[in-house]
Amino acid sequence: MDRPSWSGMNWRKSAIGIALLLPVTLAACSTGTGGSSASAASKKSNVIVLIPKQTSDPFFTNAEQGAKQAAAQLGYKIDYVGPTTADAAGQVTTIENAIRQHPAAITISGDDPNAVAPALKQAMKAGIVVSSYNADVAPTARQFFISQASDTAIAKAIVDTMAAQTGGKGNFLLVSSTSTAANQNTWLAYMRKYIPTKYPHMHIAQVIPGNDDPATVLSVTSSYLSAHKSSTTGVWVIGGGMSGAIKAEQQQGINPHSIPVAGLCIPSDVKVDITSGLIKNCLLWSPADTAYADVYAINAAIKGKLPANGTLKAGRLGTLSVTNHTVNVGNPLIFTKANIGSYNF
Repeated sequence: MDRPSWSGMNWRKSAIGIALLLPVTLAACSTGTGGSSASAASKKSNVIVLIPKQTSDPFFTNAEQGAKQAAAQLGYKIDYVGPTTADAAGQVTTIENAIRQHPAAITISGDDPNAVAPALKQAMKAGIVVSSYNADVAPTARQFFISQASDTAIAKAIVDTMAAQTGGKGNFLLVSSTSTAANQNTWLAYMRKYIPTKYPHMHIAQVIPGNDDPATVLSVTSSYLSAHKSSTTGVWVIGGGMSGAIKAEQQQGINPHSIPVAGLCIPSDVKVDITSGLIKNCLLWSPADTAYADVYAINAAIKGKLPANGTLKAGRLGTLSVTNHTVNVGNPLIFTKANIGSYNF
């Protein structure tokens, strides 16, 4: 049998055949789900999709401002988009819409850590950097988490600020945000561990979701107090809407000084109540700083420079620690009559 000849006409025919076949082969290789075309598109994009629990919450609009500040410094654009009310299904739809745009990154404050996980995994499969901030999602559904403050520090501060007002004893209603919010459940778990060791005479009587909404907090707190007024020592609110708890007490004819309201708060929601003395103090952190750090971490991740454990240089925030894919931003802020006027979110 003669060997194939690579000279003369046979060579030219072969070369033409390869040239015709090559584009088809390359096209086939680039169209697989989560393949190289999606990854390349994401790398070329300078858009970071910032998904809040709800777009209308002042907490998250403040986070948007921090993200935009960092984005301007690093050459990115922020697309702030999500449901108008706390809704995991709305977040899933937002993620799915974002994937089709092939942004550089998607970052989310998860309303339900597991409900949003499948969509976030699809985003990662498409080559998009995925992170969570403020409220974590399932660890397998993101590359890193931006922790606004230590979970244990937040939980202890929530307990300590109430204990200081009630002598470290009594029965307390706790109004959370949503029952599925990962950060809420984490803080509640740490509170349940901390209270018996530090304040054995303090008891969480009931936990009721308030949906991060002052009107809902007012409704559920008022209903509870109507049945348990005489046995309630204080009201913790660890989601948004603390002002609703004050209104509920007033609705029930209770002086807020006798059954204090404390916990986590949004300064704009409680500024009037703190200034008037109806709320002694409450705490939170800077959402702007959290989102600012998030953008710096995303930039490092895109460049392959974000460690699982180590440090992150984050602009005006300086050097932040990174532990087990979690970037730690800082400590809780305690708001009082003396400093509440300095915060506008």
